[in-house]
Amino acid sequence: MNLGIRPKVLNISRGLVSLRDNMRVLVIFYSRTGNTRRVAEAIAERLKADIEEIRDVKSRSGVLGFLRSGYEALAGRLPKIQQVSRSPDEYDLVLIGSPVWVGRLSSPMRAYLAIYGRSIKQTAFFCICKSDEGRVFKEMEALSKKPIATLCIREKEVKSGEYIKKIEEFVKALT
Repeated sequence: MNLGIRPKVLNISRGLVSLRDNMRVLVIFYSRTGNTRRVAEAIAERLKADIEEIRDVKSRSGVLGFLRSGYEALAGRLPKIQQVSRSPDEYDLVLIGSPVWVGRLSSPMRAYLAIYGRSIKQTAFFCICKSDEGRVFKEMEALSKKPIATLCIREKEVKSGEYIKKIEEFVKALT
């Protein structure tokens, strides 16, 4: 059964990471509509991980916020984001979650990775999309490191609750 998880990467990940009791894990995410937040919280709960949300300086609500989001994603813009409280270099594993905007990485997550991406020791990626992840994982990797695992969840799976199975498989691949 295809769960939208990259099996090739997951097979590699089994040999690269084993979550020990003392391993520090951070789930960092950006969410405009709340879908990515829902997934991030479920992952963090299962991994007993710290969690932090990337926040915009400017609002993205309404039609203008939606249009600005798409434009920034296509143009590769780096918007201003609020200061984060957790430093990724203090964690053994950082899971990075983002919505997919017009086939691209959300601009707030791009801004975060431009600042902190190179200080991440080990990472895994997850995204929420309408149809497919597009170039998001390649963009994330270019700004940070090669992921030990990736997970793409469709927006409709979040709304229906089907995403829980995918999260459980993803978490199992990390442990």
